[in-house]
Amino acid sequence: MGLAASQARLLTITSRKSDCEYQSMDLSHQKIALARDMSIVSAEYQDSLNRTKIIYDYYGTGDKSTQLSYDLLMYPSKLNNYAPAPVTDPSGRIVLDPGLAAAAKAAGIPQEGLGCTPSSDVRNRFIDGLMDNGVITRATGNGVKAVQYNANAGLGTTDLVTTSTERITFFDFIKDTLSNVELDLSDLTLDASGSHLKLIDHKTNTTYDKEEEIQGNAQSLDASRITVADLISNNHSYALYGTTWDTEDLAPYGGRNCIIDKVGSCSLWNELYATLAGVLPQDDELAQQALEYAKEQTLNSVVSLSNTQKLDYSNAAYKQRLIKKRIMGSWSLSQKDVENEAKNGSDKYVGYVYYVNNHEDNMSDYNDGYNMNLTNMAQAFYTYFAMYMEGLASTNYKVTREKATSEFVTDTFNASDFSFDIVSEADTSGDNLLISTFYDMLFNQIAVKGWVENDKVHENEYLATMLRNGSMYLSAIAEDDYYYQKNYSTMQYIKEITDEEYTAVAEAKYMREKEKINAKENILDMKMKNLDTEITALTTEYDTVKSVINNNIKTGFSRYKA
Repeated sequence: MGLAASQARLLTITSRKSDCEYQSMDLSHQKIALARDMSIVSAEYQDSLNRTKIIYDYYGTGDKSTQLSYDLLMYPSKLNNYAPAPVTDPSGRIVLDPGLAAAAKAAGIPQEGLGCTPSSDVRNRFIDGLMDNGVITRATGNGVKAVQYNANAGLGTTDLVTTSTERITFFDFIKDTLSNVELDLSDLTLDASGSHLKLIDHKTNTTYDKEEEIQGNAQSLDASRITVADLISNNHSYALYGTTWDTEDLAPYGGRNCIIDKVGSCSLWNELYATLAGVLPQDDELAQQALEYAKEQTLNSVVSLSNTQKLDYSNAAYKQRLIKKRIMGSWSLSQKDVENEAKNGSDKYVGYVYYVNNHEDNMSDYNDGYNMNLTNMAQAFYTYFAMYMEGLASTNYKVTREKATSEFVTDTFNASDFSFDIVSEADTSGDNLLISTFYDMLFNQIAVKGWVENDKVHENEYLATMLRNGSMYLSAIAEDDYYYQKNYSTMQYIKEITDEEYTAVAEAKYMREKEKINAKENILDMKMKNLDTEITALTTEYDTVKSVINNNIKTGFSRYKA
């Protein structure tokens, strides 16, 4: 081989050897990178072995598949036995998702809470907010609203409220309720010495007299079985009337006061009161105030001063002086005359009417008359209730001292126009009662403790992280039926276990990545082995060519040696 050719070959071998050594170094770096990747995969797998998850197992069945979620805690279902476990922040405020928060805003509950449970109107606005924001269906929401609000749910009781409210007209109230309530008006008549009252129905022109009954005489009016519906009906006009004798004869009974005191203290007014008190929702503040107003206004028309004091004539709806007439040479009116006046005028007025048998300023204690129309008074009682419910400044009804100028709610053409809520049996179909109690308990916690909005609580991992690091807590009901804030790890039906599913996924990933890395390493090892073989061959050839060049140079210089 010529010297020039050897030099060219030497350069080629050197270049190729350098290239092979560079490739070998690059492959070596790739193996280092694979080793680093393998280390990362191994670390991830090792971490997965320590991975846990928070599970929810309310019934303690050992279920490990149900991961704790916001819905399981804050929305009613059979999985949570319709018992909320509100998520709270460290200060105790209830953590609400956007839908629940919008409902709280709609109800007017500030984020700091109210510190107490509000009225059923506020609770119903909360339910309306849930429906408006699509949190619950209209059917579910209306079912909840139909059940009477339980202001004590989760605040000392978990009892189900088995009553609901329904809106009825006063006409239906008369037909369905008042027609079934019987009264005994016979007890209102007096048989005191020298004085008693008689009962008359002006519409049927029948009377009842207790003294006559005591004497064994038949009575045309059965005063012991009159329904409230009959009492307030315009088909009847029940009234009491009578006279007093002189004060001396009536002294043991309080003089002229005895008749009015008897009527004022009788059970009739409490029985009328009970017809409404027994059906009105206890948490309906307006209705309860209207009921008290009706009772107060009614009693103001019937109660006189105590028997030890002189009668306050100003209590009378109407006071009439009866002009004496000449009888047997003297100016006077007989007891029968006064009694007839009291009887004939007893269908006109609201309140009791006092007839003074005297045309002078000083009042006589002899043969004075009294009457009171019980039908008008009962009609006035229910009308006072309706007036207050409508608003005293804007009501369509009125009560005056005369029936002719009054506008009673009991009139047929008015009874269908006025409606109000009454308590009835709750709808027990399906899970309606349980769902209603669930939302009452949740609502009460929001109202009492306040709330804060968080739009990430539906992310299970986020919720679990917040619970683990103490940024959130759970509330649970205790044996005293009150809710108390707790760490999730102390709750019996919430457990933290190894996340076997996650570990299995991580293991599969580890094995898959390991196989990929091993395959790449095998390829790199084969390439590096080939390069090592080629580098060895090139090194040998390099040495041979180098030796040839050296010999050629040596021979060339020897030829020209002097």
